[in-house]
Amino acid sequence: MNTNTILITGAASGIGLAAAKHFHSLGYVVGMADINLDLLRQVTQQWDNTRLRLFQLDVCDISQVQHAMAKFCAEHNDCLAILLNNAGILEIGPFETVSIEQHQRILNINVNGLMNLCHAAWPYLKNHGNSTVINMSSASSDYGVPELASYSASKFAVKALTEALELEWKKYGISVCDVMPPFVATNMLKSQQKSAKVLHRLGVNITAQDVVAVIDKQIRHPKTHRTVSVFYGILHRLSNISPAFINRLVMKWLSR
Repeated sequence: MNTNTILITGAASGIGLAAAKHFHSLGYVVGMADINLDLLRQVTQQWDNTRLRLFQLDVCDISQVQHAMAKFCAEHNDCLAILLNNAGILEIGPFETVSIEQHQRILNINVNGLMNLCHAAWPYLKNHGNSTVINMSSASSDYGVPELASYSASKFAVKALTEALELEWKKYGISVCDVMPPFVATNMLKSQQKSAKVLHRLGVNITAQDVVAVIDKQIRHPKTHRTVSVFYGILHRLSNISPAFINRLVMKWLSR
C-alpha cells in the first residue's frame, strides 16, 4: 500500500502553506519546497516533523528540482501520490512599466518551473499508479487581463499544459488537473505596489483556505479545470459559451 505523499512548491506562505497545513493535518507525508528555507523552518516549528520534509528549491533550476524530487520520493518506494504546483509570482502594472526582466521571470517561474516539476515527477507519479498533479491556474486564464499581461499569459500556458498532460498521462494512472481561483487574499497580492482596475471591479473575496478546499476536491474527484467561488464559476462557464467579442467587451468593462 502506497503512503499518502504530497509535494508542494511555493509552500512557505499563502496557498502553499495553507495546503501543507491541511494535508499534514490529514496524515499525509508532506514535502514543502520553497526558495526561502528559513521561512519554511519558521512556519513549521510546531509541526510533527516525522511527516514533514523541507526543501530549499528554485523551481527554475532543473537539477535542484530533480534532486529534491528524488530525495523525497526515495523514502516512499520511489512513488509520489500528489504534486501540487503552487509556486508562482505576480507583478501588477501597465505592461511597459514592468521591466522585461520581470516579465521573463514571471513566465520562467510560473511556466518553466511548473514544467520542471512535472517532468521530474513523472516516473514517481507513474510508479504510484493512482496519482494526481494539481496545477495552480487562475481566472486570468479565461481572457488576457490588462495590467497582468505576463501573469495572465503564464496561466494560459498552465491551462494548456494541464489539458495536454491530462490526456497524455491518463494511461499511466496519473490525473492532471488545475485549480482556477480569482484574486486571492494572500501576501503575493497584498505586497503589490500597484493595483489593477479589474481588482477594484471584482474585489478580493477569496482566502487561501477557500482554494485549499477546492484542491482537496480535485484530489478526491479530479476534473480538468475546477474553479473557486460560485460567482467566478458562473463567469467561467459563461465565458466558455460566449463569443470571443463578448468576452473582450466584458474584460474591457472590468478593466476600464
